[in-house]
Amino acid sequence: MVPLGNRATSLLGSLVFLGVSALLLAFGYITGFVTMSLQINAIPIAVGFLEAEFSVLSFGAFILVSAAVFLAGLARRSNADLAADAGRVTAVVPVYRDANVLERSVESLLESDYEDLEVLVVCEPDDPRTQDRAAQLAKQEGVDYLVNTRAPGSKAGAINYAVEETDGEYVAVFDADERVDERFVPAAVAKLQGSDVVQGRTVPEPTGLVESFAYYESVLLNYVALRLLYVFTEFRMAASRAVVLRREALSAVGGYDEGMLTEDFAFAHECYRERLDVTELLAYPSQIDAAHTVRDWWGQRKRWMTGYAQVLHHLLASVRPLTDYRNPLSAVIGAATVLGSLFMLTVLSKFAVLLVVGANLLFVVPLAAIAGVTYLIHWLDHARGTVSRPGWPGLLVPLVLPVYSLAAVKAVFEYLFTWTGEWYRVSKEA
Repeated sequence: MVPLGNRATSLLGSLVFLGVSALLLAFGYITGFVTMSLQINAIPIAVGFLEAEFSVLSFGAFILVSAAVFLAGLARRSNADLAADAGRVTAVVPVYRDANVLERSVESLLESDYEDLEVLVVCEPDDPRTQDRAAQLAKQEGVDYLVNTRAPGSKAGAINYAVEETDGEYVAVFDADERVDERFVPAAVAKLQGSDVVQGRTVPEPTGLVESFAYYESVLLNYVALRLLYVFTEFRMAASRAVVLRREALSAVGGYDEGMLTEDFAFAHECYRERLDVTELLAYPSQIDAAHTVRDWWGQRKRWMTGYAQVLHHLLASVRPLTDYRNPLSAVIGAATVLGSLFMLTVLSKFAVLLVVGANLLFVVPLAAIAGVTYLIHWLDHARGTVSRPGWPGLLVPLVLPVYSLAAVKAVFEYLFTWTGEWYRVSKEA
């Protein structure tokens, strides 16, 4: 039986979620009918149009331009240099209840083209099954494991503990379910000769309907949507998987923040504030295990967005306007990430306005553009052997943004009103 207090909290969270979602949809719909005008001075005419038309076309143009920049980055794959041996790399693999997938990361790292690479699996004290699996894998040369007795229950703590217990010149971090390309580590170390942190790309394997949804979401939100931010600022994501960095970089930011639900998002902002040089490496992506059920997909996205809200709270609390401009700008970027995720829901209302007024062409063109560029990226990933070929689930691409926005609404407002520190963990398959 669920305690009365928990039921009341759950009910409050549901009511807030439904209310805010309805308000965002209504706001987008009502403002979509506002008439706007454009005065062209060279030609004595004024063009009138609906706000919904402007929003939808602007959104489509943003996706197209961002996708073009991303595709240009993917095309530079052949220019990636490789360093066979430039110092010891310690590949840290923090794990929790990952016994059935741990072999993916460990075995792929052992096949790396980088010579001086050690793999260190960090297990949790209350996970004997994964400890046993790590011990079996540690019988191979170049693999070791330890138990996270320093900060149990924290991925950030596990990484920090591993760094304290090793002395390699470079540190890399991978998830248990990553299949790491054998060229990634040497390519990352080569880039580290002029950088502090090198962040690789991770690609969910689109093996089914939910998995394909996760893949398209990754393409649109994790990579395409960030392109213009990367063009106009020096902010770069620096995560806690598929990342290789100098040991000094971790010391500069005090390691990963053990109090953050999304330690990677917090780490990226600390790197930016400390002026660390973060370089993106799109070549040689890691294949990762996608969420396999709707429940896992939803729970994982809620956890991420709750973590983003938590990080934004921290960024706002630590704003120092009179210091380096990156300090307040970091908070602005964090706010844009969270608010942008919320207001994506209003785009759905804009499309509804276009249907009501009969602007069918304007309705179709942006959706076709979104689906087209996503399919193009999928075909490119397939041609390079990263994922399976595109299929009919690609038709669901336009649903990615509003559904993700719904998860963001629930997560952010639960964080503000009802979150008590819990987090969701997805199940992983071998």
